[in-house]
Amino acid sequence: MKILVCLITAVFAGFLIVDPNAAQGAVRDALSDCLEVIIPSLFAFTALSVFLQKSGLYRTALKPLTFPLSKLLRMDEELCGVFVLANIGGYPVGIKLLSGLSEAGRISKEDAGRMMCCCFASGPAFVVGLVGGNVFGSVKAGLLLFAAGFLSSLFMAGIVRLKGEIRLAPPEKKHKAGLAEAFVSSVTDAAKVMFTVCSTIVIFAALTAVLRETGIISAVGRLFPDEGIFPALLEITRIKELAANRYTMPLCAALLSMGGVCVGLQITALAKGIPLKKFIVSRAAAAGISALFAIIFAGAAGFSAGEIQVMQPAVSACPFTANALISVCVLAMSGIVLAESHNNKV
Repeated sequence: MKILVCLITAVFAGFLIVDPNAAQGAVRDALSDCLEVIIPSLFAFTALSVFLQKSGLYRTALKPLTFPLSKLLRMDEELCGVFVLANIGGYPVGIKLLSGLSEAGRISKEDAGRMMCCCFASGPAFVVGLVGGNVFGSVKAGLLLFAAGFLSSLFMAGIVRLKGEIRLAPPEKKHKAGLAEAFVSSVTDAAKVMFTVCSTIVIFAALTAVLRETGIISAVGRLFPDEGIFPALLEITRIKELAANRYTMPLCAALLSMGGVCVGLQITALAKGIPLKKFIVSRAAAAGISALFAIIFAGAAGFSAGEIQVMQPAVSACPFTANALISVCVLAMSGIVLAESHNNKV
């Protein structure tokens, strides 16, 4: 394995030296996606989710949702709160919250790994904005895809619960963080997540460019009904390259439930010892269930094959918009927070 990794790294480095233009263009596009979509939709919600957990406020704030869910799933209300936040916050939120509970000794690593099977989803801003807008040119299509993913996660939560009870120890009041401390540490944690997410997206964009220029994307793409599937399996933001047709709704739903290799590496980096084998195995089932819901919803909403094919993608955003400016400010502030955090530890 090490020899293979070294070989791939050497080929990648050689290509960047011989033909850097293709990779540069891919990196610019990836940075644009991070600035326009990923950071605006993910940073604030990640910080909010971690803050709600560390302060303990999410036990009260989410009660209108967690109470009925706890009865439906026969699961602790606080775990239902993690489920809700993970499925509306974006891919890294679930593992971040569960790793926090695990580090606090409130949940076993094994149970946290089981919970990951249902605490993994793309946020509505990404699904509705990037996928609904760019692939279908339809907010309605994006909302249906998000609903399909959420119900798939709910279905997976039921399966997880059938496999046995998940125990959550009560919080230790003497170690409970104050609101100010919880807020600052939440922003710091969210900043770390942002750097991890954006860095992996950018490097995978460069890798995909290399694979495309060497013909590998085209060769492997012939094995799929759409050449855009393979890049999306590597890095999920490439899902916007899919062509809209009668199969695209369930296909997008399945790809969003799987997340792709890039997101998988992000989850692994944030897992902190939580076993992910069951989570990885669960992605195939979650993808199939999500695709089935997408087919049902598309039919119920009256999206015929012909209507999907004529949908026009939304106009791409300008290279530097207000969203991008805000994201640059967020990255700058995140860097300051991380540097200050590091200095305080020294």
